[in-house]
Amino acid sequence: MPQVKKTDMREAILEAAFRLFAHNGYTNTRMSQIASEAGMTQGNLYRYFDSKFLLLYEIYTPWLHGKLNELRDSIHRFRTPRAQLRRLFIGLWQDIPMSDHSFSNCLLEALTSAPAGSGKMTDSLAQMEEFVSKMIKECIPQDRLAHVDPALLTHLIWMAFDGFAINFRLGDRADVPGLATMLTNLLLGNQDHD
Repeated sequence: MPQVKKTDMREAILEAAFRLFAHNGYTNTRMSQIASEAGMTQGNLYRYFDSKFLLLYEIYTPWLHGKLNELRDSIHRFRTPRAQLRRLFIGLWQDIPMSDHSFSNCLLEALTSAPAGSGKMTDSLAQMEEFVSKMIKECIPQDRLAHVDPALLTHLIWMAFDGFAINFRLGDRADVPGLATMLTNLLLGNQDHD
């Protein structure tokens, strides 16, 4: 039997881990399951990834970047700032948290179960916050943007994202469209801004 190339094995690991994390959650997925699903031994798996935590980061970062790019593209299809901003909130608080069997919740599980001092993926998080902050700046008209700190609003949005990710995984379906409309009205006022 021909030997499988290392890049193929790495890809098999990432695909297996994504499927298992998405269906079972982070906590209920073991490295031995990932190895078996990828067609290798657990010892060989550890040659590619030192821990389940690092493996999740390797999958989560490009996954979330892809979802954010899809959201940005969908926002650009709307014509008014009000519709764009509302779409942004629904995307971040409903669509992404529900996507791929609530895959976004896996990162929250990983962070809450990680050893003290493991930290967050700060570089990636900063990039994602900047990406969302830029979308906010594009959605809010200049006259209203003077009253909003996009960095603080982005932080608030991400904190809410975490809560929605947990709740969607647990089956709690909040009225995200209603919340998105309410926050949009608070930020833009009652008059539509084109």
